[in-house]
Amino acid sequence: MNIQFIFRSIITLLVINVSSYAIAEVGAGSCEILEVIDCDKNQANLTPEKGKWIFGVGIASVNGVPEYIGSDESRELLLPVPYIYYNGPKMKISQSGINGKLFNSENLYVSLSLSGAIPVNSDKNKARKGMDDIDGVIEYGPSFKYFLKGGDTKNNALFIDINFREARTFKNESLNFSSSPSIVFRKRLDKDYFLGHVSISGSFKFEFVSDKYAQTFYGVDPIFATATREQYTALGGYAGFRFNTGLRWQKDNQIVSLFFAHSDISAAKYSSSPLVKVTTHNLFGGSYFWLFN
Repeated sequence: MNIQFIFRSIITLLVINVSSYAIAEVGAGSCEILEVIDCDKNQANLTPEKGKWIFGVGIASVNGVPEYIGSDESRELLLPVPYIYYNGPKMKISQSGINGKLFNSENLYVSLSLSGAIPVNSDKNKARKGMDDIDGVIEYGPSFKYFLKGGDTKNNALFIDINFREARTFKNESLNFSSSPSIVFRKRLDKDYFLGHVSISGSFKFEFVSDKYAQTFYGVDPIFATATREQYTALGGYAGFRFNTGLRWQKDNQIVSLFFAHSDISAAKYSSSPLVKVTTHNLFGGSYFWLFN
């Protein structure tokens, strides 16, 4: 594993949603690894009256990360990850973004949604061999959360998350947009295990992307067409669904999380692309954090 790959993977992790509930979201072509590692993104804000910064270090292991969604080739990642968390009166900051209260509503919150995609080296992928590489992608935009049950300060909650993100490559080329409306739940178990608090969470979401986003990952220009890879124009729109679930354990300044994610693009607009070799993916892994404060 070379230094450039490690650097770009860490950057990707820092812009990719990672939380205790969704350990790997997958946008069109993307695999949002840091959604796995941010253990606090969807945890209750239990002490809103006391603003406090918390820093730490951690390590994350993720297995079954596809080269891109639809690829039949995958990789394993073992990377160091920083822990950043701020719990304030009206705002919460973590690796995956900024969450804040919208107006004075107890049910509606707004946040900065961050996401992204891992770079793809086409020469190392059989389906894309000879094609241009796919640069890493950064996605950012507003996210609105509406609580159907519980609230931001409750351990047990159910809420809807509606987001809309602009997508750009690391070279600042616009891919227009992506969106992943979802329904999310969290629950803290009444009983402690191994002297620590245990929480479970999960999400079910649908993905939508622009034509340009879909074409970048799944289109085949005439110059790259072969006898086994016909020309293909990928269309945006519906891009599949995914289910994520996670288990989080914390005792004092230690946090351990386990996660699993399933994605399905069988009904995606671009599912007939010659670059789509499989239509379902399963991903799993875990993370460990040591907090300084």
